[in-house]
Amino acid sequence: MKKFFSLTLTFAILVVSIFSVNAFAASPTKTEALLDKMNTAKEVSVTIRTGKGGVYGSDYGVANTIYVKDKELAYDLNNGFVTMRAVMTDGKIVGFLPKIPFFYLKIASPFVAGDGMWSAIKGISDITMGILYHVGNGTETVDGTEYYVEEFNDREYVTSKFYYVGDELKMLRVEDVSKKTVQYTYFDNISFEVDDSVFDTPIFAIDLTPILMLFFSSLLGTLIPA
Repeated sequence: MKKFFSLTLTFAILVVSIFSVNAFAASPTKTEALLDKMNTAKEVSVTIRTGKGGVYGSDYGVANTIYVKDKELAYDLNNGFVTMRAVMTDGKIVGFLPKIPFFYLKIASPFVAGDGMWSAIKGISDITMGILYHVGNGTETVDGTEYYVEEFNDREYVTSKFYYVGDELKMLRVEDVSKKTVQYTYFDNISFEVDDSVFDTPIFAIDLTPILMLFFSSLLGTLIPA
């Protein structure tokens, strides 16, 4: 469950960071417009995949989706075979398999209490504003698809290129010349409507948390001498 929580936080920071730009352009860029919509939206879901070194990297098969609506937050990790979901509700993180909702795990987490993660994400956005600066726009053809590209940099080593089809963001390419790395992020979906059902947790299911806690306690007892 801690891994679920860590992945959710990492994902939330990633989503906001890539949208946090300070663009110096005569008219708003598509990226600015998307950022403005993200900052004013009451609900949003984003599905991304990541890869390294190529347009379709070795990690492309793993999809990460974050859903935010009012004070609710959910996170999906789909490896192509199974979807694992973590729902933050009432100060707890509940993890389960949506297609097999007969078992679940939960842990207490004060971080998700109160106003929830939405306000936290907004706060991260404020902190990360001003990182990127608009360089220019153009078009590029990748694997037979023509993209409208907006390029930004941090005035030092990192160049970020946002690839659009129409007004839909499809890909982000970040190159760090100091580290000689290239990271791709692929956007499968960005939606400003979220179905309430994604925040539902299993009702008629077995809570495996006490069983696992007992197992690990027993295991720890065998490893530590009396």
